[in-house]
Amino acid sequence: MKNKLFIFIAISLISASLQAQSGKGNRKQYYVLITDTTFVQAIPDQGATFKAYFKNDSLYKIETWFGFNFGDVEREYFYWNDSIKLINEYQKLYNSLANPKPNPDTIKVTYTGRYIFKHNVLTDISQKGSYSISDTPQGKQEIEAGFLMLTEKYKKLAYDKRKKKKNRIRFTE
Repeated sequence: MKNKLFIFIAISLISASLQAQSGKGNRKQYYVLITDTTFVQAIPDQGATFKAYFKNDSLYKIETWFGFNFGDVEREYFYWNDSIKLINEYQKLYNSLANPKPNPDTIKVTYTGRYIFKHNVLTDISQKGSYSISDTPQGKQEIEAGFLMLTEKYKKLAYDKRKKKKNRIRFTE
């Protein structure tokens, strides 16, 4: 009788543990998407997109893409506890007006920038390639101020957009 009780308790504990673990993988993940370029001041030639990713209603990543006639700029902003931690920037040069139209996915990245933040302070910069689309590289303080302004603007936009549940697009990893 004691063995049966022990086995029953062990099975119950294992079952509860498995249910708790499976619940962790099913937490709410969604993103909000803006494709109408309302989030930019000057509309790029080929458009722009904004995508903000949430997990358990917390922002953890924002992706922006800006398409120009001479190439594109893509940035990824990574957040932890609503504070910016990392920004990756990728630039590609190509003529989007060429005939036939080039496929941007087949064009190599000409510039890669990696910006690491700690407590909203830019602590490390890694840049590879030629700065092509953006202005001439600035000093660390100007880069930090510019990115902090963008991260706050984009974070506010992401939270405002997700307020309406119809804007949320669910996904699974």
